Amino acid sequence: MAMAGSCLILAACAFNVNKVQVDAARLDTGKSIGTLQCRYGLAGVVDARPSGDRAGGLGENMLLLDDPSELIAARLHSAGMAEGSVPDAPDVLIEIKRFYLTVNTMAKVPVVVLQARIDQQQAFLVRAQPVTANWNGTESEAYSAMANALQGAGTELVAELNGKCGTRAVNSP
Repeated sequence: MAMAGSCLILAACAFNVNKVQVDAARLDTGKSIGTLQCRYGLAGVVDARPSGDRAGGLGENMLLLDDPSELIAARLHSAGMAEGSVPDAPDVLIEIKRFYLTVNTMAKVPVVVLQARIDQQQAFLVRAQPVTANWNGTESEAYSAMANALQGAGTELVAELNGKCGTRAVNSP
């Protein structure tokens, strides 16, 4: 009898989960992440997320995000980073360490953590986690939160790379 009661209680707490395969195009805010002030070549973007395609969730929406490497590479190219090695310019290797959305009853916290390594120098991290109020837990709200975190991480990465330009030549198109 006790076991039947436990099963009934657990069944009452269960709810449907909407698996959302994240469309990378919907993560584009349309805003620039900035412009690189010196030349860099993009050696690659590696998806090193420990959670694989799991990207957290919001409300009944469980987010699944396939490898976002191309999305991040495209953003860096739009900021002026060259594809592959460039003569007289350092190579930058990016690792995606985290890209997910977590939530509690009051707030949603999208997290994007990128690690960058310029040539063989020490790697550095950039992290964006713009906390906002949890309103309705909708799919659109999840997309908006993740897009804002990606925008913040990209902007911070470009600023860090610009700070490391030193006396190197200005980026030319």
